[in-house]
Amino acid sequence: MLEDAVLERVEKLKPELVELVQKMVRIPSENPPGDEEEVAEFYANTLSKIGLDVKTYKIADKRVNVAARLHGKAGGKSLLFNGHTDVVPAGPRELWSKDPFGGDFDGTRIWGRGTADMKGALGSIAIALKALVDSGVRLDGDVVVHAVADEEAYSTGTKYMVEKNLAQADFGVVCEGSVSSDSIYIRPAVRGTSWLTIKTVGKAAHASNPKNGVNAVLGMSRILLALENLPLPHRPHKLLPSPTVSPGTVIRGGVKVNVIPPECYAEVDIRTVPGMEKNEVLSAVTGVIECVQKENPGLTASVTGVNWGLPAEIPEDHELVQTARRATKLVVNYDPPLRGGYGTNDSRLLINEGSIPTLCGFGPGDDALGNAHGPDENVSLATLLTFAKIYALMTLWTCGPSSPLA
Repeated sequence: MLEDAVLERVEKLKPELVELVQKMVRIPSENPPGDEEEVAEFYANTLSKIGLDVKTYKIADKRVNVAARLHGKAGGKSLLFNGHTDVVPAGPRELWSKDPFGGDFDGTRIWGRGTADMKGALGSIAIALKALVDSGVRLDGDVVVHAVADEEAYSTGTKYMVEKNLAQADFGVVCEGSVSSDSIYIRPAVRGTSWLTIKTVGKAAHASNPKNGVNAVLGMSRILLALENLPLPHRPHKLLPSPTVSPGTVIRGGVKVNVIPPECYAEVDIRTVPGMEKNEVLSAVTGVIECVQKENPGLTASVTGVNWGLPAEIPEDHELVQTARRATKLVVNYDPPLRGGYGTNDSRLLINEGSIPTLCGFGPGDDALGNAHGPDENVSLATLLTFAKIYALMTLWTCGPSSPLA
C-alpha cells in the first residue's frame, strides 16, 4: 500500500528530523523582542530543497513569515499546516540544566527553547512532506505550510496572512501541542482571549498627608480584587474550561515614594468560550468599575483599551477531525480523545476571519512532559516521528486521490 511506503519513508528520515529540529532550536527567535528572520530563512530553504514553492513575507522589521506550497495536479482539496517560528524568552539560564539554545539530543528527547512549542512540529511537517515527495506521491490538491512570526504575542504573522488573502485552503491544522504524557489527543476548540487595559485617576498629594490626595493605585487594587471572582455570563462548553479572569497581570503606577499616585494602569486577561459576546463581557467589567468608583469618591476609572480575540471551534464530527482520528489510530493503534485547552492560538484567526475549518491544536508538544514556556523544554523524538507519519497520512487522504509516479 502507498500508505505503508510513506510511513516507512518517514521512519528512515528519523536522523534528518533530529537534525532539522536541532538546527532550528539553535537559532534563537525569542519574542519579545521578536526576531524570526534567521530561522524563517532556514526553514524556507529547508522546504524549498524538499520541492515546495516557497515565498517569504516581511511583515515588520526582522519579522518574517514563510509560506510554502506543494502543488497538486489540481482538482483536489487543499490542506494548510500552520505553525510559528517565534518562541518565548528562555528566562534565567541558571534554571536550565541544558543550554536552552543547544538542541541537545539524549537519544530519546530533544531539549531547548521551542522544541515543544513549536519548532518540533515544524520539523514533523517538513519530514512528512519530504516522505511524500521521496515516495513519488502525486496529489490532486495542494499542501500549504505557513511558518509565521509573532504567535507568542499578538499573532500578527497569521493575521497578516489572513488579511492579505494568503491563507486560503479547504482545511487547516494548527500544529500546537496536543499530547499529554505521551498520549495524543485532538483539540477541536480553543478559548478566546480578551486583554483589557484599565486606567484609574486619582489626585496627587504629599504622602505625609494622604487624606489630601486620592490614591489611584489603591483604587486600582480594589477594582482588581473585585474582578478576581467576577462571574461572566456563558453557556458551559463540552470541552473547554469555564471563562477565567486574571486581573492585574501587568500594573504600572506611581510617581515617587513620597507622592500619592495620581494614575495607575492595569492589564486584565479574560478567557472566553464560544457564545460569549464582547459587549456582555465589557458590561460586566464596567459594572465592577462603577461600583468601586461609588465607594471611592474622587476616583475615576475606565477601560481604555480592548484587544478582543474570539474563541473558535470545529464540529466534533467534521471530516477533518475524523481524518485526524483515523490517521492517529493507524499509526499508534488507539483512537485519540477530543479535549479542550486553557489557552488560545492562531486557529481562531483561520476559523473566524479566514473561514477555514481548522483543527485548533494537533501537534507533538506534550503539555505534561514538554515543559513548554518553562526551563528544560523538550520534545520526544518518538512523538515527533509519530506526528510526521500522521501528517503524511492526513495529507494523502485529504489532498488525494493519490498515486505513485510512473
